[in-house]
Amino acid sequence: MNIALLLPRSVLYPSISFDIMDGLKTCFKKLGLDGAHQIVSANIGLAAKSEEIYTTCEALLLNDTDVIVGYMNPISAEFIHPLFESSGKILIVLDSGYHFHSFEGKLSNAYFLSLQGSLCSRAIVRKAFEDGQNNFAFTCSFYDAGYRSPYAYAIAAEEKGGAISYNHITPLKKADFSLEPLAEYLENNKDVAVLASFCGDMTEDFFREAKKFDSILASKTYGSGFTAEELWLSKIPYPGYDWSCSVPWSSKIESKENIEFVNAMESIKVNKANVFSLLGWEAALFISIMNKNSIDGLIINSPRGSVFINPNTGFSEAPVYYATVTKNEETGNCHLDTITEVVNLDQERESLQQNINAIKDTLTNSWLNAYACLDS
Repeated sequence: MNIALLLPRSVLYPSISFDIMDGLKTCFKKLGLDGAHQIVSANIGLAAKSEEIYTTCEALLLNDTDVIVGYMNPISAEFIHPLFESSGKILIVLDSGYHFHSFEGKLSNAYFLSLQGSLCSRAIVRKAFEDGQNNFAFTCSFYDAGYRSPYAYAIAAEEKGGAISYNHITPLKKADFSLEPLAEYLENNKDVAVLASFCGDMTEDFFREAKKFDSILASKTYGSGFTAEELWLSKIPYPGYDWSCSVPWSSKIESKENIEFVNAMESIKVNKANVFSLLGWEAALFISIMNKNSIDGLIINSPRGSVFINPNTGFSEAPVYYATVTKNEETGNCHLDTITEVVNLDQERESLQQNINAIKDTLTNSWLNAYACLDS
């Protein structure tokens, strides 16, 4: 089988392309399929320009590629899908879950392996309500504001009978970064929890500045997805307080599959076991069991648990985990602790799909680049 990888460029995660490639190849090797497939790669920049992705895919398909695996958003996937439909070939989209798709039903020849970013946002809001919180201040970076996590946070809080009473977006320029407005609001409004959406070094900016304000330190903080991504957490000095998060995966998940994955990836390089090599690994697992050019309804035993391709949507459904961000006593930085699988997620999945449907015909703005592929 001829497989092509469409690999993005990222300033936040410069190794993303290598990690996806290494995850795919290492899994094939683990399965005894090393050398069984011809694998090529193509650079798609920030994975933002659908026309460029289309041209790249067209050339690859004309060169007898059977499966294309690419890290891109669902809008680009829909744009290039006619190529796969007409050729009978398969597109596997590695998806952050921070975009909403606009197509109805499912794309016949496309499948999405998702990190479920928006579902993680809904899950952590549920955790906050379970902790007795119902009034929130939402804070995020200028960059994160261009994705769907703010909407996922807000609509989940509203549906559960709570409210986001204050919104705070940090400036684009790092030199202008300030949490003073958020701190002032929390000082004047008690019993308010913080919902945070930052990624990469912007997460570090947030928690570095949060340490300066007693009102933020005194408020319970909740984050999800890339805000609690383990690689970046390990670089961030502990802010002096624990906070709660929901994540799609952790290196500390105690399962045979995860231990094998972590050991295999870490034998290549430190920090090679991460959410991006995980997606490459899962793509290899699905390709290895693909049935007549389809992975509809198939299930794999992934490092993050059982992953199912919903035949009605084409999107993967996988576990989500709660965790507490605490201090790593060896480094003084943050790390994840107390990893527990979120139970009874069906209602959150159904509500998220309703949220996606509700704004399909609404004029909205959004970044087009694949999440974590920042150019600044």
